[in-house]
Amino acid sequence: MMLKNKEKICGLAAGLAVAVTFASGSGVLDLPRAEAVYNSESDTDATILDYVENSKRTARENALNEDQKQLLLDAYEMKENLREPLDPTKNVPVAVEGDELFYDENTGDFVVQGNVVMTSLDKRRFITEHADGNLASQDVQVDDKAYMLQLTDAQARIILNGYKTQYNWGKETGKMENAEGKIDHQYVKAKRIEFYPDKVVLYNASATKCSAKNPDYHMTAKKIEYYPGIQTISYGVSYWLGSIPVYSVPKQVSKEGDKGPYMPKASYDNDKGFAIKDTHYFPVMDNVNAYYDWILAQKTKFTSHGGLIYTTKGIGTFKLQSGFFEDSDAKWIHKAPNFRWDYSLRIGKAPFTYIFAYERGAWTQNDRCSMHTYYKAGISIDPIRLGTWRVYPSISYDITDESYNESRVKGMGYDITALKEFDDRWVTYLGYHYSESNSQNSVFDFDLDSYSKKITAGFSYTFSPKDRIVVGWAFDGMTNKLMDTDYYWYHNIHCAELIVRYREKRDQYRITLQFTPW
Repeated sequence: MMLKNKEKICGLAAGLAVAVTFASGSGVLDLPRAEAVYNSESDTDATILDYVENSKRTARENALNEDQKQLLLDAYEMKENLREPLDPTKNVPVAVEGDELFYDENTGDFVVQGNVVMTSLDKRRFITEHADGNLASQDVQVDDKAYMLQLTDAQARIILNGYKTQYNWGKETGKMENAEGKIDHQYVKAKRIEFYPDKVVLYNASATKCSAKNPDYHMTAKKIEYYPGIQTISYGVSYWLGSIPVYSVPKQVSKEGDKGPYMPKASYDNDKGFAIKDTHYFPVMDNVNAYYDWILAQKTKFTSHGGLIYTTKGIGTFKLQSGFFEDSDAKWIHKAPNFRWDYSLRIGKAPFTYIFAYERGAWTQNDRCSMHTYYKAGISIDPIRLGTWRVYPSISYDITDESYNESRVKGMGYDITALKEFDDRWVTYLGYHYSESNSQNSVFDFDLDSYSKKITAGFSYTFSPKDRIVVGWAFDGMTNKLMDTDYYWYHNIHCAELIVRYREKRDQYRITLQFTPW
């Protein structure tokens, strides 16, 4: 957007088998939350490249448009041209530009019209055709349409178009009616939006991460209180797929970093046929969540598992689970019940992290039933730079006991993966893995390779802004035999990700549609 510089004045539950809802005495109903990250589900280490897709999504969400880039440049220029050092006790400097400007030096009142641009040093801007206000009180009013930009540090990133705008630069408060645009990562519409230093409040609003003119999914609420970097509190909430209402709740509290609301994954493969899958999280109390994972498939029908997850700050994560679990090779096992503890601890400022795990539960697969017990102790080492390669090493000692045949499998485990990014398009990796446990010496064939020494290799190539391919290989380190070859094609569809996988050695294919995380 071109700015005219005519005149200047300086002056944001353990063992769940069915869906469960929890309500507090205050009537607050917490929504189930779901995971929606892109993953490869691979035995060839292709998962190490998942960060490429997720970082691309994050980059798209955080990308600045041309107007925002111009605002940063202009704010920097204002700072460089200040006549005297900035006094933090005084109001932030504001530049007012327009074709015609009327200013009363005695009262501070101003009227500006024609290509109006009002910019503050703390990176806020209003663009309109007519505005009036007072530079002494730092009030501004726009009765007609206004375009608002905000890139102020520690506040919400805002791009809005709206009407009847009022704003006070000094108090950082204001309002806008019939507004539409983007606040941080959410595309929003609202009857009225109010601005405060610590929050943004939207009334009769809708929000979505879908950038389409008619979004595939969105949330509506009578009122949304958004505290950047902390939490969002919404009242009178409804969720929609297109124009179809899915469910409603009276109140939703979402902490920063919480998993987004229900968004299922749809897929088709030659094992299950058509399938829908999702994982829901239900807050129970601080640091405790119930979860429910389910899949409804054409050939395998309905399967699920669930439980409770207790996350602590000092002693790890505890899980109590029950139900049917599937590994990346479409092999199933039943756990009822199953307890698992995972703990990791950084060793001071050293580049090492202790890793401990314990699992015990009644496992069933085919006709085999066993009390399964697993112990793990290991050390993970921070990535090591070797030239242009990043190397990720770890070492562990694992023990697996089974009551089915009174067996014990124990031994050292080694994992080392090297990653190299040639440029924005090409990424490659190499890996070596050793585990004493394999499907040949274990009671259960679940989440295990049929060999102990595995060598992997692969690459990712981005051939368009919306398309990427991945190829991964896995070799038996003892015989050098090629065991797996996986091919992936990722295609971005404004609100979703299409992932096509073909496993050549197994002649298995899967097509998955994953919605953009809420």
